[in-house]
Amino acid sequence: MNYLTQATSKINFSMPTSPKDEFKSNMFTNGHMNSNHVSYKQVHENDKANIVILNEPSLCQWMGSIHPNGSLYEEPLDISKAQKEHAKFRHLLESEGCIVYTVREILTGTKINKMNDITHRVHIEDFAFNSVSYVLDENQSEDELGQTDKMLLSDEYKRQCLDSMSNEQLVDVILTRPTIKLRKSERDTELLATNYSFKPLVNLVFQRDQQITTANGIVMANLSSPIRAPEVEVMKLCFKLLELPVIGEIPNPGRLEGGDFYPCGQDLCFIGVGLRSNFYAVQYLMDNNLLGTSRVAVVKDYFDMNQQRMHLDTVCNIIDHKVMLILEDICGEQSSIRRLVDEYTRNPDTGRYELSRHDIEYSRYLEDQGFQLVKVSNQNQADYGCNGLNIGNGKFIVVDKATAKTVARSSKSKTQLIFVDFRTVTKMYGSVHCCSQVVSRSSPETLLGMVHSESNESFIQHMNNISPPPTIKRNSVNLNTAVIPNPVANYQGKDIVLMVAPTYFVKPRVGSELINASVIRKTRQLVLQDYAKLHRTMVELGVDIHLFAHEPYHGTDHAVYVSEWFSTHSKEELGVQEDTLVLYPLKDVIKRRERRADILKYAFLPRYTRVLDFTPCESGQIQVIETTIQKYLHNQSNTLTCSGTFITSTSNQNAEGSYLDHSGIVLDRKSKLAYISIDEKICCLNVAQLWAKTLGYNLITMKSQHRADKFLNLGKDFAIFCPEALDTKADADVVLEHLKASQRSIILINIHQMNQFIAEVIEINARTQDKSILIITEKYYNLYTAQQIQQLEQCVQKIIRTDLPHLQSQGGNNMIGMIGQLY
Repeated sequence: MNYLTQATSKINFSMPTSPKDEFKSNMFTNGHMNSNHVSYKQVHENDKANIVILNEPSLCQWMGSIHPNGSLYEEPLDISKAQKEHAKFRHLLESEGCIVYTVREILTGTKINKMNDITHRVHIEDFAFNSVSYVLDENQSEDELGQTDKMLLSDEYKRQCLDSMSNEQLVDVILTRPTIKLRKSERDTELLATNYSFKPLVNLVFQRDQQITTANGIVMANLSSPIRAPEVEVMKLCFKLLELPVIGEIPNPGRLEGGDFYPCGQDLCFIGVGLRSNFYAVQYLMDNNLLGTSRVAVVKDYFDMNQQRMHLDTVCNIIDHKVMLILEDICGEQSSIRRLVDEYTRNPDTGRYELSRHDIEYSRYLEDQGFQLVKVSNQNQADYGCNGLNIGNGKFIVVDKATAKTVARSSKSKTQLIFVDFRTVTKMYGSVHCCSQVVSRSSPETLLGMVHSESNESFIQHMNNISPPPTIKRNSVNLNTAVIPNPVANYQGKDIVLMVAPTYFVKPRVGSELINASVIRKTRQLVLQDYAKLHRTMVELGVDIHLFAHEPYHGTDHAVYVSEWFSTHSKEELGVQEDTLVLYPLKDVIKRRERRADILKYAFLPRYTRVLDFTPCESGQIQVIETTIQKYLHNQSNTLTCSGTFITSTSNQNAEGSYLDHSGIVLDRKSKLAYISIDEKICCLNVAQLWAKTLGYNLITMKSQHRADKFLNLGKDFAIFCPEALDTKADADVVLEHLKASQRSIILINIHQMNQFIAEVIEINARTQDKSILIITEKYYNLYTAQQIQQLEQCVQKIIRTDLPHLQSQGGNNMIGMIGQLY
């Protein structure tokens, strides 16, 4: 079991002799951390790194190297070389004055003088007890076991075995998580082991991800990969043994990995969401005051979600106080893999974070915050150039010389660049930032306690002003508390829309066939790139977009079609005192889940203070409730629970409900006419009549096998209509009569064109006095006749064509459904 630890046993890890040793002795007494001299927090990535936790490659990583792909590694590797590289990295940290602990040293107690401490021993022995399993071979009947046999399979026998082990052996048990399968023996001993299996923590070498260290302290993460999830419990044990306080832990369905977090001063921190971390975790961090900053910049990766760029620290890094190393390919509105920032600001009166700005392109946001950007190439990023480690004191550890030269030539930073060869370790899919967890940083003034500078006074004042993190229950997420005074934008004349990126739109199965993971990843990336094009086109036209994403735990495969469950109406349109949000009663239980608390809070508040809730119709109550978003979230049972599941007690799919899907309605807001395709399965007449009476609309009902927005599109000055889609000519004639009365130019399409979804074009700037702009995909455009195109061109300022082949091939044909208009 000790074979792979031999390569590091000859390396002297004793503390270097330097003037900094005196400081270290003040921080540590008899191996115990002295809380009077150090705080276990990170205020800024550029502050001096005091305490760093590593985990050297060893037995577990050797096991992982047997099948790198299955262990989440990038390439096959030589573990002995990885050990030597890691050892040099550690030595470099120590030579720069960092206190370094490894997971093995913490667990065995060697570095913290606890090898003979009984309490320490009990902690690791109990953890090891839960890490090893004895199971009966499936071919062995339990009825054939005698008392001695049962004793040898018992917890009591397991305790005896563990009690005899050294601390080193117990740590091997904890890290490899063995299971021993046994049956009765015909000779020699009572039982015979038929199989030894292990679940080694193959990625524990990457110490960044199991936790984040914020301005308020250490917060345990919740890892996305099942084979990595147990790492969090091991690190909780380490912090317990080190007597370091843990102030919180991310509950399910939250996902948080440390590579997505950067502290950036008393005022701001960055946290990425996308492939590995999600907004549920961010919401939890904000709700429970675990971040300790005035503002939180949520960096959304909704157009890329690529394994090569899985974390925020794979695409950017803070190399100086106001200098950011960043992948050039993600910068700018034209980038197909750009990141967008939502900024949340802590309200000093309520103590809660409120959305202050949304959907700002990341590099523009950074420059707005005063950062200078050092842009690196895709090859630099692939060579882990962004994944360096800032250790403070003007020093940055890099693993890619080409990236280092780019930084040096930029003249934007005087940071000293220290190269360390990490080429073998990176084959496990991470570099020095991934491999290290800094649990304590401080400014030089705070560190030495010698200079009471203005910046230090500011830091002390900041920490005094931040209320301490409360004692919290693990599941105390607060998604249903909707207090979001989002700054009121200039709504007059500007298109404002809600969109949900198709982040999990691509199915892992086709029928019963499981699709290869690489195909899923590639297809998803192509779909997201198409969606990014549509998003960019709309942004360039001045559309204000609130962009969200959906995840597997939401259970909303088609959330990209966001417009189907709500509509919005200005107070002028309805003649009331408040702008109104309408929630529709839906037959499809999965679509009901799209009425998510985070979307309702951050997309609709503070503007839509009035809600017309028709969802009681889903359970057969033909009524509408006038309410608010806050009250709706408080009362409805189909909102997200703490465990991340959805409950639908008032929305039973088996009940005799009545429904009205918004996609079955096409509105002429100016004339207060509602064209509704009646289908008693999804668009019921009784609900439509209640809806029309409540909103003051006149109904024009039609019978059709298709939803209304598929065969009818009312633009500002045009109408696209397919008469053949209606069941009767009489209904078609009524519709045509009203369209003519509206003085719109009527473009008639045939049933074949309609079935290709060509009526579903997106109109921009329809709310202004100017002519509107049409967005049409290449596929749709080519299905129109020359005469139809000419008619459309006469009605609009211009037609913009965009190519979305991958999105449409996956079923993304309902373009109108992807745009939730906020009127």
